[in-house]
Amino acid sequence: MILVTSLSGSNLIPVASVQQASCAVSPNPAALDQLFTVSATGLPSTVNLIITFPNKTAATSPISVSSNGTYTLTMSSAGSMFPSEQTGTYTYQFVGRIKWPAGTFRQTYATCSANVT
Repeated sequence: MILVTSLSGSNLIPVASVQQASCAVSPNPAALDQLFTVSATGLPSTVNLIITFPNKTAATSPISVSSNGTYTLTMSSAGSMFPSEQTGTYTYQFVGRIKWPAGTFRQTYATCSANVT
């Protein structure tokens, strides 16, 4: 959280605050086929999620963020793409608008990874 203040005499008066988006994975690392949870906070209402699997295949989709800026996803390596049950690093990128067909974006809100062993 960043606190922006205004100087009034010798007192600091808060005038605005900005919450940085973040995400975390639990448990991390996770065993093959074990469920793990990806949780993000501080997200804006319009977000896309890019999941990159250990074999570098990626899945991109718009997601529904709750009104308080949170998003939670439960996954396991059994849900990997082509082939399933991959060990390695799963990366979760919460990004802004994606331009197609190139799949480019300008804004990354949060990134986290799950290590599956």
